[in-house]
Amino acid sequence: MKTEKWMPTATLAVLLVAATSCDDWGKQDPPAGNQVVPTLENVASFDFEPVEGAEGLSAFKLFTNTPGTLPPTIVEDEFKGNVLELNNGFMTISNPLAKVTLQKGASFTFWMMQPIVTEADEEGNEIAMPQNLDGSLLRFENETGNGSFSLNANGGFVYEAADGEWIENDPSQITTGYLKPGEWHYVAVVISNDGYEWYVDGDRKVSKIVDNFDCSKIVKFVNNVPTMSVGGADNSSRWLIDDLKVYRNIVTAKETARPNVNNGGGDEGPDLSTWVLLGAEDNSTGFWSTWSDYVNLTGDGTIHYDFYNYNTGKTDNWCNWALVLTTGAERGGDGYAEYLYLRADAFGWGSNYNGENIKHDFDWGTFMSEMDGAFVSLDITRVGTDVNVTALVTAESGVQRNYSIKVEGVESDVLGTFLTCEGSHLLINPETVFVGKTYKPGEMVTGLTDCSTPWWSAHSPNNKFEGNFKNWGVEFVNHTLGNGGNWNNWLLVCSNGPWVGEDGYAENFVLRSDAFGWGASFDGGNTTMEQTFDWDNYVADMKDAKVKILFNYNNGKLDMLCRQTTADGRQMPDYKFSAKELTSPIGLFFTCELAWLEFSKVGYYPWANAQ
Repeated sequence: MKTEKWMPTATLAVLLVAATSCDDWGKQDPPAGNQVVPTLENVASFDFEPVEGAEGLSAFKLFTNTPGTLPPTIVEDEFKGNVLELNNGFMTISNPLAKVTLQKGASFTFWMMQPIVTEADEEGNEIAMPQNLDGSLLRFENETGNGSFSLNANGGFVYEAADGEWIENDPSQITTGYLKPGEWHYVAVVISNDGYEWYVDGDRKVSKIVDNFDCSKIVKFVNNVPTMSVGGADNSSRWLIDDLKVYRNIVTAKETARPNVNNGGGDEGPDLSTWVLLGAEDNSTGFWSTWSDYVNLTGDGTIHYDFYNYNTGKTDNWCNWALVLTTGAERGGDGYAEYLYLRADAFGWGSNYNGENIKHDFDWGTFMSEMDGAFVSLDITRVGTDVNVTALVTAESGVQRNYSIKVEGVESDVLGTFLTCEGSHLLINPETVFVGKTYKPGEMVTGLTDCSTPWWSAHSPNNKFEGNFKNWGVEFVNHTLGNGGNWNNWLLVCSNGPWVGEDGYAENFVLRSDAFGWGASFDGGNTTMEQTFDWDNYVADMKDAKVKILFNYNNGKLDMLCRQTTADGRQMPDYKFSAKELTSPIGLFFTCELAWLEFSKVGYYPWANAQ
C-alpha cells in the first residue's frame, strides 16, 4: 500500500535551483548550413539546504511505501551537512528534462550513501543485511504509469515501455560492487543514444556501447515524460542523497571528477590537489614567462591534454591559455623554431600558422566569462606533415565551444608541444596527458577474434627500448570466451630487443596475466610479483576486461603496474611485477592463447604521478 503526503514547508525546505539557460543551438564560424551543436546544460540542481522563504515547494510531492513510516526529510550528516533522507519512501517532481531538447543524451550527478543495515540473530549478534541493489535511485515515469526508466545502486538500469524492455546489470544475475555501503560516494551517470557510463568517486567504472537495444528510445523517453522521482515505490531501504544535478546531454571530465567536500555541507569542486599549476594564481602571469614541460611526439600519433583555464579579473581575450608547436628542440636552443603559437581566442602566429584554417563557435560577447574556469580537452594529432589541433571547451555554465586549426607542412621528425598562458593560470591533469598512438575499435588487434588463437601464433608489434624510460604503457580489451583456463588471456614477453624469429632473439621472461611466468629472469631469482586476485571468479572476470599497463625501466630494473576493470565495471586488484638485472636494449610485446587483444592506446603517460 502506498500513502501519499504533500511536503509541508516547515518540514522540508528544499531549494530547487533552475540552471541558467543558454542558447540551444551553437553557431558555426564560418557557417556551414544549419548545424545542431549539442550543448551541455545543468537544467536542475537540488542541494537540499533549508532556505528561508524558499519558493516552489509545491512542486514536490512525498510518498511513503508503508503506512506509518516517515516521508523523505532533511537530516544533518556529519560529512555532507544537510542531506535528503529516504526511508521506505520517495519524492516526485516535474521532470526538468521535459523543458529542454536532448540531442545526445542525459546525465545525472549526485552524492549518495546507503547505511549498513544490521539485524540481531537468535543469539543477539548484529548481522549485516544484504545491500539493496535493485531499488530505484532515480526514476522517470509516463502519465499512465505503464512506462518507466530507473537506475539503481548496482550500476544498473531498468527500462520498461511500449517500445521495448532493457535491463542492464541485473542484481539477481551479477553484483558490480560499485557503491560500497556505509560510505558516501560521488556518482555520475550518463545515458546516451548509443550506451551509458557510470563514474563513482571520479573513477569511470564502465563506458559501454549497447548493441542489443536502441538506447535512443530511453533518451526520448526521459525527454518527454512528466515525472521524475528520487527513490521509488520499489525502494524500501534507508538511503541518503545530496547535491543532485540533472543535465541535458553528456557531462565531461569536469562534472565526473569527485568534488572536494567542505565537511558540514557543500561541494568545493573537483579535487585538484595533484594537478599541475601553470602560471600565477593571481593571474599576474606575464607573456612568455611560464611554460609546461615539453610533451614531444616522434612520427605520427596523438598528444592529449586536459586542463582548467582561469582568467579572473582580466578583460583582454588573450589572457588565457595558449598552445605552442615546435621542432622539439630546447626552447631558444639550436634548431628551435615555432610552427604555431595558438591563443585561446582564435588567433596565433608562427612559421606554419594560417588563420584561414581556424574554425570555432565562440561568442565574443561572453568569451572571457566562459573561459574563466573553463575545462579544456585538447588533442594534437599528426599524420605525415599535417597536424590537426582540436579543443573542446566547456564553460562552468555547461556551454560547450569547439575550436580547431589545421597546421600544414610540419617537416621535423619530432613535434614538440607545450602550454603557456598570459594574464591567467592553468591547472593541468597529469594523469591524462598522453602521447602515442590511439586506435579505433578493431583497428589494432592481436589474435583471432573467435578466441581460437593457438599458442605463440599471434604477437603484437615489438616495442624496442634503448636505455631508461618512464611511464610507457598500453591499453587494450582482453577478449576471451570466459570458460577456459587462467592462462587463456594476455601474456607479456620481455626480450633482449630483436623480434621473434630474428637473429639473436632471446627472452628475458614471459609473464602470464594469472601471475605465472618463466624465462631467464625467473630462473635467476630476479623477479617479484604482487596480486590478490579472486581466483574463484578470475576466468569470468577476465572476459572482455579492460587492461591498462604502465612500465618503468631504470638501470636494469623493469617495473610493471597492471590495472584491470571487468566488463561490468568492477576494478580488479592491482597486479605488480618487477624484474631486475636486465640488460638494455629490451623489447616488450604481447601474445595470447585462446583469446584476442584489442588495443586502444600505445604510448607514454609522461606526467603520470607528477605533482
